[in-house]
Amino acid sequence: MRAAFLALFLAVPVGAKTVRITVVHTNDMHGWLLPRPDKKTGRPVGGAAALAAFINKERANGGPVLVLDGGDWWQGTPEGSLSKGLAMAEVFDAVGYDATVPGNHEYDGGEAQLKAIIAAMRTPVVAANIAVTATGEPVAYVKHTLVKEVAGIKIGFFGLITSQMRRLSFPQNVAGITFQSEVDAARKAVASLKAQGAELVIMLSHVGQEDAKYPGSSDQAVVRAVPGIDLVVGGHNHFSLSPALRVGGTLVVNTGCYLDKAGKAVLEFDDQTRRVFASTSSLHPLWLDEVGEDPKVKAVVERWRVEVGAALDVVVATAAVALTKVRDSDSPMGNWMTDCTRKWTKTDLAFQNAGGIRTEFAVGPVRLRSIFELMPFDNRLTTLYMKGADLKDLFEHSVGRAPGMLQLSGGSVAYDPAAPEGSRVKGVEVRGRALEPDFVYSIAAPDFVVQGGDGFNAFAAGTDRADHDTMIRDVLGWCARTEGTLRLPVAGRIKRL
Repeated sequence: MRAAFLALFLAVPVGAKTVRITVVHTNDMHGWLLPRPDKKTGRPVGGAAALAAFINKERANGGPVLVLDGGDWWQGTPEGSLSKGLAMAEVFDAVGYDATVPGNHEYDGGEAQLKAIIAAMRTPVVAANIAVTATGEPVAYVKHTLVKEVAGIKIGFFGLITSQMRRLSFPQNVAGITFQSEVDAARKAVASLKAQGAELVIMLSHVGQEDAKYPGSSDQAVVRAVPGIDLVVGGHNHFSLSPALRVGGTLVVNTGCYLDKAGKAVLEFDDQTRRVFASTSSLHPLWLDEVGEDPKVKAVVERWRVEVGAALDVVVATAAVALTKVRDSDSPMGNWMTDCTRKWTKTDLAFQNAGGIRTEFAVGPVRLRSIFELMPFDNRLTTLYMKGADLKDLFEHSVGRAPGMLQLSGGSVAYDPAAPEGSRVKGVEVRGRALEPDFVYSIAAPDFVVQGGDGFNAFAAGTDRADHDTMIRDVLGWCARTEGTLRLPVAGRIKRL
């Protein structure tokens, strides 16, 4: 490998001047502006002020530094969510980002709120595959492409958001918008950038790395199909890439999520051939005792923490055990959450999509902030009635292609993962009795999945649907206060045969 690395440099013409461009990158911050204790060591890590301090040190080393982000800015913490993203807009500008791309969660407040966030920030927002459905024209609130001259090099930027938005967002939040094919949009964007004189092309992506469930919708698929992309700053599926992916001559990077580390990519540009001839990458944990905090950015973050967080630092319960989460089975946290919603609604069954469970509870005090971070989305409770046969279809999707198994209370499901698709569910019980195909059961679930989110279209067969004003996190807060001490719920609700 060392020989191959050296060969890249030996290929550079004698006397050529090399320009080293450093790219500091983040993605999927989800509102994590504050530092917090590391789960394993308790050592303070992360946050926007630590990121800014890391960037300051890179800039002090000399040479051009770009700061880029791969989307999902705000949904996830009180500072991000209660400000509806406006805190993140201010922080992006204070840190000094050169560009970012919208993530799927940028539409959680609807298109009008995303427009307001973008209007409040100086940081350029790029996306090449968001179009007005009626006309096919690009939406006006993001830049289709961006060219910036850095150290005498014309650098082109474009962004992509996943084309899977229909299953990732409420229909009303993306009404009238089309999310076009990533490959088609990338091909047009790269051609446009080259026509504008771009010598180096960077793609900001909220598409994600390869996933067998959605072939063709990945950073790798785009890069394989579209030549001329030098670097992909990735995001969306929270994959921390170390080492980074290399697809042909293109480097694909991803820091994971929640701003506990910064990514650093270095692009070596030859001024004679006018191309990138080598690239490297690394990830850097943002330990506060190592990188420190930038005072200017810390002041911005602290102001937002005080403004939105004071009422949330109230202890409402104590966790006697750790409530953890997993996606491919039932989990202590998923079981506790669904038990809470079933207590509230008094239904036969209660469900929670695994992807909506955003954190865990350690042993010790549980604050309202903990509840908010667990369920930062403004998901409301929906109740409806479903026949047993339709519930079986729901479970088939859950144990098959869904992004995480549906957590449940009031019953259990047994499945064989090796069975053919459509026949994996081998048994379902509700309240201790076998599921009856023609019996009608009462159900409680988040409005997101009831509306078909994560592909749970079987809910459409339900009747007498009632959309309640009650947010799920408010139910969880009520439940925590009522219980006082949180203990391990009954497990084994999803049984793999």
